[in-house]
Amino acid sequence: MHNINSQDYLYWRLVYELVTKHRFRIINLYDHGEVWLQRIEWREKNILRLVRDDINWGNYLVRDMANVTRVIDLYKQQTYSKKADFYNIFVSTYPPVDDWEYRVDNRNNVRIVLIEQTNWEQEIERLFKLLNLPSPEVKSWFSDMVDPTELINRLRQTEKNRKKAENDLLFAKKPFLTYVLVVINLIMFLLLELVGSGSTDLSTLIKFGAKYNPAILEGDWWRFITPMFLHIGFLHLLMNTLALYYLGISVERIYGTWRFLILYFAAGITGGVASFAFTTQVSAGASGAIFGCFGALLYFGVVHPSLFLRSMGWNIIVVLGINLAFGFLVPMVDNSAHIGGLIGGFLASAIVHLPNHKKSLRQAAAFLLFSVILGASLAYGFYYSDQKEDPLVVGQLSQQLIEDGNYEKANQLLSEVVQANGEVPPEILFLLSYTEIKLGQNEKAIPLLETVVEEKNDFHEAYYNLALLYLDKGDYEKAKASINKALEIKPYEGDYKSLATEIEKIK
Repeated sequence: MHNINSQDYLYWRLVYELVTKHRFRIINLYDHGEVWLQRIEWREKNILRLVRDDINWGNYLVRDMANVTRVIDLYKQQTYSKKADFYNIFVSTYPPVDDWEYRVDNRNNVRIVLIEQTNWEQEIERLFKLLNLPSPEVKSWFSDMVDPTELINRLRQTEKNRKKAENDLLFAKKPFLTYVLVVINLIMFLLLELVGSGSTDLSTLIKFGAKYNPAILEGDWWRFITPMFLHIGFLHLLMNTLALYYLGISVERIYGTWRFLILYFAAGITGGVASFAFTTQVSAGASGAIFGCFGALLYFGVVHPSLFLRSMGWNIIVVLGINLAFGFLVPMVDNSAHIGGLIGGFLASAIVHLPNHKKSLRQAAAFLLFSVILGASLAYGFYYSDQKEDPLVVGQLSQQLIEDGNYEKANQLLSEVVQANGEVPPEILFLLSYTEIKLGQNEKAIPLLETVVEEKNDFHEAYYNLALLYLDKGDYEKAKASINKALEIKPYEGDYKSLATEIEKIK
């Protein structure tokens, strides 16, 4: 049987075991004999309160549990955590002289462990089982007993060293490349606005290097890289720049500049390849590379789960989830690039790994998987996916060509997309008919417009153009019917009224 000094030693030795061998973190440490510990892992979240006091009566435990319940409620409110397991551990010389279990209000389901002289081996073993930890050799603790003050000093030094090591992990490197990337994005946006026809102009975006599948199929491989520095509109630039600034700084601080450079471009390229393989729309933006930063932080969480979850983890996971959900809900968002960038960033982070970490087998496996995914995506994009041009994209490009007076090029693009797709939106057929008219091919334009009004009977511009073509052929009845239909849809349009009057005069 152990005396009171032995119980003091047992208490501090238990705390020391949990902190040094099982990486519990010290939340609070009081010399008088109260310590709060925390363990946060992917599957475990434990909060331990260890108290060294001699408990004579159950009333002590009743009052103590009431106070602990208030602390736990406050903790849950501050951390928004409902799933942590709480333990109230007492080391006492003797058990209370009265029954206490039935009197304790345990509405927070706090596990109580009472360690005293007659049960210390069994209770410590039970505690470690509850914590899913291997049972310690408790008897060996007493083979090299030291003064509890020495253990307290060791505990404080251990916690101090851990904090320094964690700061070295999170803030060891100074960010530089992030600022450079932000500046490049801003410069490219200004060039789009000042030199081109604006950052929302498709033809300008394609000229500056946006992801455009037909061009990639013809050999413009560099379009897997250049879209990372182009943005469509100021809001797109603003959102991506803010995301790059905050995420990029965190990733560059953790990984260092050259590792960040590799994983940023690897994620951006992977995102571009995924977009090429699975979407036909013109796309641009740093989103794929930015999602790669998410992937890099998730990889950091795999290597250092406790630090990740305590420092940034749930914020990163929630923000990532919101962004992915937004991508699935909004049709114009290129979610293929986002998911590709996320996977690419995660694997690239495993390839370069963290500074001062060496995991050759893991790095080799990550490189192999990255290569397989990238190669398979490229093969699918070039040889197996349906790379028909998106009619809506062709429509936008053609409209810009029409505005520039390049009717032959617009006619060629529109004719190709109609032949390749069979069924296209009536707006595409209308644009094609317009180019035929401008090229003097009225006979080709008429059946196109007739198809347009069959598919979309409120297309008043198509009825107006049909009326003009019928009038040109001398078919006044059809011309009159068409212009009347246009006036039914838009009765106050001046050109429509004038044409109707002209037809009536001719008749």
